[in-house]
Amino acid sequence: MDSKPDKAPGAVTSNIAPAPAEDLIGQELLTYEVAGDGNWFRMRFTCANGKPGSLSLPTECLHALIMTLPRMMTQALAARYGDDSLRLVYPAEAVRIERSPDPNTFIMTLVTPDGFAVSFSLSRQQLRALSESGMNA
Repeated sequence: MDSKPDKAPGAVTSNIAPAPAEDLIGQELLTYEVAGDGNWFRMRFTCANGKPGSLSLPTECLHALIMTLPRMMTQALAARYGDDSLRLVYPAEAVRIERSPDPNTFIMTLVTPDGFAVSFSLSRQQLRALSESGMNA
């Protein structure tokens, strides 16, 4: 790949000289696992050469991955189809609104038919604006 890598949100910059990178070319993501103590996770995949591969990272890296993957997908779609407006969109099957421990904050969770869920914190004002924009749609 010949593009300049973007820094992942939450990634830590190191002053240690980098070791030569080993570029694993994955072909298919197979499984994942989380350590019993929750301190690391592993993704297993099939490499382009047919051999099995895996990537193990500390759990703290999940935040950077979660924040980076949507941007990576948007960039990949734009590069593949030449259209910057494309987005990966999932159908929402359920929307849950819950109170958080903070009385001024609500948690909105969107769930897809296949169980993918993502949650956002919203202030009372944001929740009201969302409700009003839905009525005006």
